[in-house]
Amino acid sequence: MTFYLQIVTAGLATGSVYALIALGIVLIYKCSGVVNFAQGGYAMLGAYVTYALTRLGLSPILALVASVAVMAVTGAATEFLLLRRMLKAPVVAVMMVTLGLLILFKAFCLAIWGPDQIAFPQLFPVGSVEMGGILVTYNYIAAAALSLLLSVGFLAFYRYTPMGLMQRCAADNGRAALAIGIHVSNQVSVAWAMSSALAGLGGSLLATLNSLSLGLSSIGLVAFPVIVLGGLNSLMGSLVAGLLLGVLEAVTDGVLTPALETYLRSHTAIYSVGALQQVVPYLLVGLMLMVRPQGIFGERGTERV
Repeated sequence: MTFYLQIVTAGLATGSVYALIALGIVLIYKCSGVVNFAQGGYAMLGAYVTYALTRLGLSPILALVASVAVMAVTGAATEFLLLRRMLKAPVVAVMMVTLGLLILFKAFCLAIWGPDQIAFPQLFPVGSVEMGGILVTYNYIAAAALSLLLSVGFLAFYRYTPMGLMQRCAADNGRAALAIGIHVSNQVSVAWAMSSALAGLGGSLLATLNSLSLGLSSIGLVAFPVIVLGGLNSLMGSLVAGLLLGVLEAVTDGVLTPALETYLRSHTAIYSVGALQQVVPYLLVGLMLMVRPQGIFGERGTERV
């Protein structure tokens, strides 16, 4: 039983970071109707910026804070310099631009830091704590606590603060927002800044849990099942679905895959099932789209992209 609880705990920690990154995609979609394919690129770039700042002598925590600020500026600049010029372009064209940004970020990091994995600096104290027989490292505890705290904070921000209300108004009806004096373009820019900052933070947290490499950009592929499962326009859905998929991925990797490989090796010539944990979330999403296309918390009428 302890083994399974250990796996679920690790899955919740990783899933909370997934939720944080997916939250940024939902922020942009709610404000502009655009699915941001570059979210994984922002996460990867944020992690590399954190690493670079620690190499310059900053403490890990200060480097993390500075990296989040840098990514916020990067996201706002992306929207202002590039995407704002495409306000009248088809949504598909804008999404293709975000895909190009992902490729650009990956090429930039490849040119600067190379293709090899890098040992990421410890952002949190080394060690672990035992809770009910479960051994959990401080990295996982801090990553989960920080991700959950920020996710809940953003939910409260959008529900109770004036700026959050302006963001929701701009997302629901841009023309009505303009009529009452809300600058919709500025709200979209703020959404991009917050989304990029969340992605950069999430990328750094994932890097400290594992390691730093260009493969971190693929986290965007994990975030998409999260937002589809939770609901493309639901912030709460991102949080719940992120935790759910994190646990599902951990259980698949730690329990289902070894059991299936043992059975196949005993009865067939198949030796490995590969990265099954990367496939299962998409199978779950496929089932969700057939049963409830709008997602767990999505509203009916949500457009499927």
